[in-house]
Amino acid sequence: MYLGIRSRQGSKSEHWQYYWKMVYEFADVSMLHLLATFLESAPQLVLQLCIIIQTHNLQAVQGMTAAASLVSLAWALASYQKALRESRDDKKPIGYLAVIIQFCWHFFTIAARVITFALFASVFQLYFGIFIVLHWCIMTFWIVHCETDFCISKWEEIVFDMVVGIIYIFSWFNVKEGCTR
Repeated sequence: MYLGIRSRQGSKSEHWQYYWKMVYEFADVSMLHLLATFLESAPQLVLQLCIIIQTHNLQAVQGMTAAASLVSLAWALASYQKALRESRDDKKPIGYLAVIIQFCWHFFTIAARVITFALFASVFQLYFGIFIVLHWCIMTFWIVHCETDFCISKWEEIVFDMVVGIIYIFSWFNVKEGCTR
């Protein structure tokens, strides 16, 4: 808020200086929101759906919290992409229609994965745990191999890559600049 207020006050040069600081801070906050959402809501959503499947009982509160978790996951990815594009002066910002399309894309992608995980976990609990740990290890190794550069030290970068590996269990997003095919 401080940077936003300071960008509105002062001269033209101060306006742009504080504006870009605010945009970069917003991108960082969006990344932290993305990490927190996927570390909290995604496992909770799989657990909720697994319980619903095993008990064959869906209560209204369970359905609403599961839907809210799914929406928060899709929104975290879409808003992160918007914040990231706005923080880059070499890229055009994403419009609101594109954010809505990205939201829908992430919503349906994450929904399909989470439902699949819940169905698999409701039948094969032990194998599901082994699959998730193996998937996380492979994704973390792949991200470390991509040599991301978000953190200052190498150990902080590895911890960051491990957390992003958890996100990659549920959805993919670009963590490195350049061609990702």
